[in-house]
Amino acid sequence: MLRFWVTITLGTLILLGVSGCSELVDSNYSTYQQAAQSGAIESGWLPAFLPESASNIRESHDPETNQIWVSFEFPPEELESFAAFCTSVSYDQVTLPDLAPRWWDEKALNDPWNAFYVCGDTASLGYLAVLGTGDQAYFWSYR
Repeated sequence: MLRFWVTITLGTLILLGVSGCSELVDSNYSTYQQAAQSGAIESGWLPAFLPESASNIRESHDPETNQIWVSFEFPPEELESFAAFCTSVSYDQVTLPDLAPRWWDEKALNDPWNAFYVCGDTASLGYLAVLGTGDQAYFWSYR
């Protein structure tokens, strides 16, 4: 009888634990065109300001919380065209995500050579970090 109750209790705890966890949805796109064709920009999982020259785009989102994490590469000369949709801020004005997908490189975001921006409004606030190399960016949002 004890074995029965232990099994029931463990099963219930496992179900409660699984139901409380949200699954991240991951997507990868080689080009902006692939991302656009997939509907990821239209659906809001990728920022509307993503440059058409973007490549190696990686996106994760949590459908339950609407948090998104994006990384992409771009030609450095394109920076002004898409960063114009955001406002430059200092690192201490940035809220880094509490949780992030495994591929997210939080160490890279702590580099003092990065440029940081806040994008959107309070209803769809997002942050953009352009790495010091000038050809890779990270975007995250709590929309």
